[in-house]
Amino acid sequence: MVQAFTAQLKAVASKKGALPLIILAVVFLIGFYLVATKKQLVPIAPEERVWAVDIVAASYADVQPELTLYGEIAAARSSELRAQVAGRIIDVSQNFRDGGIVEKGDLLVTVDPFDYATALAEQRSILKESEIAVRQSRRRYERAAELHSENNVSDEFLDDAELNLRQQEARFEQQQIAVERAERDMRETLFIAPFSGVVSNPEVELGQEISGSDRLANLIDLSRLEVQFSLSNAQFGRLLNPNEGLEGRPVKVSWQVGSEALQFDGRISRAGAEITSSMGGVMVYAGLDSTDRFTQLRPGALVSVTVSDKLYQNVLQVPSSALYSDNTVYLVRDNRLERESVEVVGFAGGDVFLRPATAGAIANGELIVSTQLREAGVGARAEVR
Repeated sequence: MVQAFTAQLKAVASKKGALPLIILAVVFLIGFYLVATKKQLVPIAPEERVWAVDIVAASYADVQPELTLYGEIAAARSSELRAQVAGRIIDVSQNFRDGGIVEKGDLLVTVDPFDYATALAEQRSILKESEIAVRQSRRRYERAAELHSENNVSDEFLDDAELNLRQQEARFEQQQIAVERAERDMRETLFIAPFSGVVSNPEVELGQEISGSDRLANLIDLSRLEVQFSLSNAQFGRLLNPNEGLEGRPVKVSWQVGSEALQFDGRISRAGAEITSSMGGVMVYAGLDSTDRFTQLRPGALVSVTVSDKLYQNVLQVPSSALYSDNTVYLVRDNRLERESVEVVGFAGGDVFLRPATAGAIANGELIVSTQLREAGVGARAEVR
């Protein structure tokens, strides 16, 4: 066909004015050639995308997570020691210094007892005189009563004798009180430790003059330390459940001292009476076990507190990345993704506790996807990493 067309082209070319026809014929010939030699494109089916996912095996269990909180150590029993009498300090115990450890009954401070000893002796002397006066008045009254029974004295005489006796008895009782007060003042010149503990911030020295209300020091009972920490409203509500009360719940306290962490056990003893506005929760107090006056722990120490949270029964524990905003999770079944609705019952750290919305929808051992997928959906092919 090409040869015949070429022959015709030569015949036309021999004629005058045939150049435009020749150009048109060449263009036609080239177009015909390109169409005849065009490659045919064969469509290729797209390859299915496979999503690589992390998984956790479904396992129902009773789970009780732990709350990690922060608190401060405080003294459950402390006493501000104040002088009860005025005077000059003539003796101070060697242990009456900041951090000094004292035993119950130890003599801490002695005030000069001279004035108090003489006052006591004077009051006792007056008491003896009053006692003699009472005995004399009683004899007079008994004699007056005897004479009155014999009609030898008037009723007025007997009444006067009785009145004098009652007045002397009243003075005697008042003097007894004065002696007791003087004895107490004398005892107060010896300041005795009311309980065993550690001395804090002493403010007196040997030879110092003190008044009857001056502060001497604080005494802290290290065997009765407690930790105070705050629970949010949500945490407090979870711990107040019918099965487990708040009081008596065990706690673990950790005090970081340099590179060493000192551990202490305790139990919650009580909750605060009010909501703390600054913290937005409830202040809780836990007494510490196994502490004594030689313990290294001190009030004011900042510590971490671990306490058991609510008990979640028969739940699945999965990473929070497995949960989607519409309360669904993906599972890998036969290498394909399937979606199940769930009920969220709690959180702990980076984990979430949940149950299937339909009982039995997720069986033990099934593979729950823990990788957040932004594009894949139900039916997508999945490969477990």
